[in-house]
Amino acid sequence: MSKVKTRLVRLSYVTLAEAEPDMQGNKFYSTQILIDKNDKETVKAFQDAVEELKRDPKALAKVNNNAKAITVPFRDGDTDTADYVANAPDVYAGKYFLNAKNSKRPQILGVNKEVLEPFEVEDEVYSGCYAQCILGLYVYNSNGNKGVGVGLNGVRKVKDGDRLGGVTVSADDFDDDLVEDNDDIL
Repeated sequence: MSKVKTRLVRLSYVTLAEAEPDMQGNKFYSTQILIDKNDKETVKAFQDAVEELKRDPKALAKVNNNAKAITVPFRDGDTDTADYVANAPDVYAGKYFLNAKNSKRPQILGVNKEVLEPFEVEDEVYSGCYAQCILGLYVYNSNGNKGVGVGLNGVRKVKDGDRLGGVTVSADDFDDDLVEDNDDIL
């Protein structure tokens, strides 16, 4: 396994408060990580980790010594055809993205590097916030699929961002005159 420490990334599809089952029923903590294509340091960290895996005899054995099967696990937000990318082009434009998961709860820290308890995570670390992630890249060969997987080892929230994928409601969206009309209902 090769370790990668990102710079500032944006999180999407965050499932960190509690593990959720995948299609096979296995429970995972997970998030999608959006990496700015101009973040040369993070991109290079992934490239270096992949090169390290290509030199690892155990990793190579999993892909029948085919080093070409060991590639950076990025998807391109400018060209990917997934529905969620097409429905949010402004979120994915100029970004690489990947999915990271772990069956064990990753270390999750707040802005000041304080450990967040599970009940704090949902409000603090959400789809749209910015974070730094510690990831573990590993080679897999499962059910005929070969490639590089991404383990989610740690997340530190760095700053807030606009929430993704949800509807926001503010106090101004509600009618003040309903409070005064309340007596007529009773």
